[in-house]
Amino acid sequence: MLAVASMTATASASERNGDASRQPLRAVEVTLTEHTKTETVTDGKVSEAEAPAAASVTHFFTPQAPDYRGDSAYGHFTGQVRYNDGDHMTFAWSAKLHANVSATATGPMTESATATRNGRSFGYTDDHGAIPANYLVHSSFRVNTSHYVLTVNEHFRSGRSTKYYTTVFDFTVTLI
Repeated sequence: MLAVASMTATASASERNGDASRQPLRAVEVTLTEHTKTETVTDGKVSEAEAPAAASVTHFFTPQAPDYRGDSAYGHFTGQVRYNDGDHMTFAWSAKLHANVSATATGPMTESATATRNGRSFGYTDDHGAIPANYLVHSSFRVNTSHYVLTVNEHFRSGRSTKYYTTVFDFTVTLI
């Protein structure tokens, strides 16, 4: 599942005239479009497949809209920002392969996740080794108002093949 964000903002009349101090920015829109990329390696040969794009979903993380839920052809992804989490905010996420996908596993699954903030690594990693392919992978990390990209890689044996699933979730946390 790949979520691609594009941001547009609507400026008030005073902002267009250069007096933004009297009228704060009131509208921010992030458009998320998701798709999943998979890779199958059989006897050393790689084949890639992309699921068709799901319908676009307009969403941004705000205190009024802190949740995201999305399905792809291969799995289900959720994300939410906890705004009232003490003196910081937390982004919690989960990913689970659909039953028909995980049922093809002939061995344990390995998962790893990393994230960037404004294009730079900030040290977040998450790893699960030797878990069932139907496991609900989940984790969380602290966030600020910023742009993030979460990448989750999952792979498992399926007969003579190895299946690779990559989920990329591109999101922005705002207070507006």
